[in-house]
Amino acid sequence: MAVSPFDYEAALFACAHGDQIAFQDLYLHESPHMLALCLKMLTQRSTAEDLMRDTFVTIWKNASSYDPELGSARAWIYSIMRYRVLNHLRRSGCMQSSETQWSLDDTRGVDVAASSASGNRLVEIMSELDERQRRPILMAFYNGYTYEQIATRLHTPAVLIKAQVKAGLQQIQEHQEA
Repeated sequence: MAVSPFDYEAALFACAHGDQIAFQDLYLHESPHMLALCLKMLTQRSTAEDLMRDTFVTIWKNASSYDPELGSARAWIYSIMRYRVLNHLRRSGCMQSSETQWSLDDTRGVDVAASSASGNRLVEIMSELDERQRRPILMAFYNGYTYEQIATRLHTPAVLIKAQVKAGLQQIQEHQEA
């Protein structure tokens, strides 16, 4: 018997109408993945748990603002979480001093795409990128690093990092349009 995929969009629309069961289902379905990503980004479990809970409170309060025209429901909830984590790191002044090593395996379990099919496609596209393009993109997305911070960590001129990121993002966009 095939298991049907979770319908994030329907869950968000139900949450927007005050459906607590839909919210609980969303939480039970996605919280382990979100906690794993928070832990990877923050390394402190208590802080990761707090920010994940705050993320779900924000999702509950703002579910009505989700617009499917702007992106997938799953991407929307992960963007809320990512914003909260990066904002916490910036406010606390503790942007990770040691570089977290992100790999494509890290993106498989917690892809932020609309469905597993498009998430797998993104992982495929990312795997086709040159390491010089892929690594700074992952550092910028997951760690919130600027071009200058990436350049310092990779011992590469910032102008080169910017060119590599731009080329990588262009390649991703071309593959997604194909």
